Amino acid sequence: MKILIVEDEFALADALRDRLTQENYDVDIASDGVSGCDRAMTGAYDIVIMDGMLPGKDGTEIIYEMRKAKVTTPVLMLTARSSLVDKLKGLDAGADDYMTKPFEVEELLARLRALIRRNYGSEDDVVRAGNLSLDRRNASLMNSDTRQTISLAGKEFKILEYFLENPGKALTREQISERIWGNADNVEYNNVEVYVSFIRKKIKFLKADVCIRAVRGVGYRLDVEAVNDKETTAKD
Repeated sequence: MKILIVEDEFALADALRDRLTQENYDVDIASDGVSGCDRAMTGAYDIVIMDGMLPGKDGTEIIYEMRKAKVTTPVLMLTARSSLVDKLKGLDAGADDYMTKPFEVEELLARLRALIRRNYGSEDDVVRAGNLSLDRRNASLMNSDTRQTISLAGKEFKILEYFLENPGKALTREQISERIWGNADNVEYNNVEVYVSFIRKKIKFLKADVCIRAVRGVGYRLDVEAVNDKETTAKD
């Protein structure tokens, strides 16, 4: 799971990132409200941990803007604001959970696990679509009908995992770049096209009933397709 921490206390943000990384989360940090809002708005994260008092833009305001823009990423507010009024403002703005500082890290981890279960189901070692199964433990891809298996390289694995977590949803090149490389501004979009091409070839090799279609002017979408539809699968 990919987590965004929006926190202006550098020591706290670094400590949280280190602990969450130990728990096998992929973590990015934004240290002010403006950059935090920009990143949260991409929809490229599975969870956002949001401070309340931030330079540039208030955490509650960011959450309100996310929900207004239909960004549904679960948000855990982690803030020193402990009054009932502040909690109600945060929750009413669209926060999914609310914790106050100081806090116990183990409780934070438990609340994150609860948010993940509530929004994504259990974090299974295997994610599936159609007869295609991706094993997160060893980055292997399998046709569950034929049991034929193939390995994926690092970026291929992360991109396909992202598609499999969002079946039928059009993902923009910006979202994919942000998710995989962390900063879409520093990545050429043709990198995304190259890796999608690699993944398509491996799916075709496995003769799976899944395809990654190009969505004109947007990006790509993973679909489960009927066998007769494979000839019409979009090309790069």
